[in-house]
Amino acid sequence: MDVHVPPNLWLCQRRCPNPTCQNHVFCIHDNTGNVLRTYPAQRIDFDPKGIPERIVNTFSGSLACHAENIHVAAAIMIRRTLEELCEDKKATGSTLKDRIGALQSTVVLPKELFAALDDLRLLGNDAAHIEAKTYDSIGPAEIEVAIELTKEVLKAVYQLDDLVSRLRALKK
Repeated sequence: MDVHVPPNLWLCQRRCPNPTCQNHVFCIHDNTGNVLRTYPAQRIDFDPKGIPERIVNTFSGSLACHAENIHVAAAIMIRRTLEELCEDKKATGSTLKDRIGALQSTVVLPKELFAALDDLRLLGNDAAHIEAKTYDSIGPAEIEVAIELTKEVLKAVYQLDDLVSRLRALKK
């Protein structure tokens, strides 16, 4: 198979630096060494420990969409992650906005994270509905911040108690 590569691009393969993975990664980089693309695509790190599998699967979908630059789908999957969080914590209401409001009585989060949940909901609305225009665009910047905020919410809801317990277990 004859493959033409433009003169300013380089193809290479590496091993994944994650010791538990070590799979082959194929890369395209430019003359300055900037990695332009990897196969498989590089994902944002996410620790699923203690998070219900259904929520992990949905949020992992948003990470996969982000890695492939499918930003609208990533925003929709983040919104769905919030819906599943509300369902898991039995926060009820006729809309996601109502369920996020009800979530405040079932989980403890800083008020800034509750406000962020509503912002994430609005981002998901913009992704799912053509007429919604809260955000000018849904691109990598919006999705990367949305992913980080979602990770912080999931950590606070599902992982904080375990982390505190592990620290306390180290006391004499």
